[in-house]
Parts: sequence; C-alpha cells; structure tokens
Amino acid sequence: MTDKLDDLLKNLSDKERQVLIKQLGGTDKSAVKTYRHSFPKNHAKFGYFSDSHIGHKKFQEDAFYHMGCNAIQEGVDIIYCSGDILEGMSGRDGHIYELDKIGFTAQIEYAEQLFKMFPKLDFHAITGNHDQWYSIKNNGGVCVGKELEQRCKNFHFLGENEADIMLSKNIKMKLFHANDGSAYATSYKLQKLVESFTGGDKPHIVLEGHYHKSMSAWIRNVFAVEAGTLCGQSWFMRGKKIQANMGYGIMDVWYDKSGLKRVDHSFYPEFERK
Repeated sequence: MTDKLDDLLKNLSDKERQVLIKQLGGTDKSAVKTYRHSFPKNHAKFGYFSDSHIGHKKFQEDAFYHMGCNAIQEGVDIIYCSGDILEGMSGRDGHIYELDKIGFTAQIEYAEQLFKMFPKLDFHAITGNHDQWYSIKNNGGVCVGKELEQRCKNFHFLGENEADIMLSKNIKMKLFHANDGSAYATSYKLQKLVESFTGGDKPHIVLEGHYHKSMSAWIRNVFAVEAGTLCGQSWFMRGKKIQANMGYGIMDVWYDKSGLKRVDHSFYPEFERK
C-alpha cells in the first residue's frame, strides 16, 4: 500500500500533492445531503447550469460570462450547477487532444478564475462523473468540489452526484447528475428519473445534468428539467451522434404549503460577450 501511494505522489505536481493530502478522507457517495436555502415570501428566483466541462476545448467561456452578467441583471444572486464542472482527465486514448487545459492544476485554476469573476453570485454545485475522475482514476482521491470551495468564497460544494435543497419548509429541489448513456428520446432519462422517486421522497423540482440536453416537463407533479451544457459537441459525442444543447436557465418559482403554484422557466441558448 505504501509503495502504491509513493508511486502516485511521484506523478503529481506539488499543488496536486497538497490537495490530495488534504482530502485523503474521501467523500461518502451514499449520503444525499439536504440544504436549507429558504427564500422569502414563498418565492424563489435562481439560475442554473450544468456540464460546463471547464478545460475542454469546446467549453464556452462566453456562455459562462453571459450567464453571470444576465443573472445579475435579472436580480438573481444564486446559481445551481448539476455537475461536471471540470472536464477532468479520463485516461482514454486521444482524450488529451480534446483539452484546452491539461491536468488538475490547470483546470481548477481556470475554474477558480471564472467563479471569482462574479463575487456577488453564490454558486451551489454537485460534482459529476467527469469531476470524479480526479478522485477515482488511479485512486487519486481529489475532490473537485471541496477544492473549489476552499479557493472561492462564492462557491459551495453540495455533494457528489446528488443533493437536496429545501427552498422552504415544504418545497424541495433536487440536483442530480446521472452516470449512464444517453437515450434516443430526449425526455426518456428525465421521465425514468422522476418515476424512480418514491412517493414520499419526491422533490417538487429536479435539475438533471449529464446528458447535455435541454427540456422541461411536468411529470408526477414534479417540474423536471434537463439542465443543458456550457460545452459544445465533443469528438466523443459526435461519434455517438449525440447533440449538445448549449445554454443555461433562470427559474422563477412561487409556492405555498401545498406545493408549487407557478413556475416561470427561461432557457438561454444564445450568448454573445459584449
């Protein structure tokens, strides 16, 4: 065991070794944490995005910048992310040629720079399978979410793959990042996710990442959203004939003790940096 750890440390930069040492405890993937983000007067307005894949050549910095500026203009101060913040390092042949930022240090420093551009916005995020490559591949043990939280005062790590947010005492929103393949029908994976919730555990809103699709639907009294992506179609997706629905969203929600009363949902697929 000691020899394997020594070999691992030799292949890391000084910064990467420091991060690993701080996070050797790892993350409990079985625990879904619940957070209380109570908004006043039974009304919540927030932004969301998913699958930015920072570090990939197709990551759209202009989209991230447009999202931040538009959120401020719309009076939004909280933005939720449904995972895959970084592109990560898969280790598969050819992946390195798709990257604009190579390695953990380059990708995390770029992400830090982006989040710090908007100090008045609070970003709340789960991590997805690409982020977790830094934890799982070669048993690296590095948690992207924890590291970003330490670097950025306005970034808050909610957990890996899944987290619940209580918008009020009775209204629950779930962030979810899947880890399987895409389906032919855009709605299929979202529908199956909502169908998998037990009656007493259903959220009122779910924001799903991973598939790089954009859509919303009212399923089993759940307002369900595929959260899109801030990354263009990768070589891998092109080969699999999978579209990338680029954009981010802003949601305006009204509710009371009995549930949701009104949802205004806007998706922004076009962004020009001025």
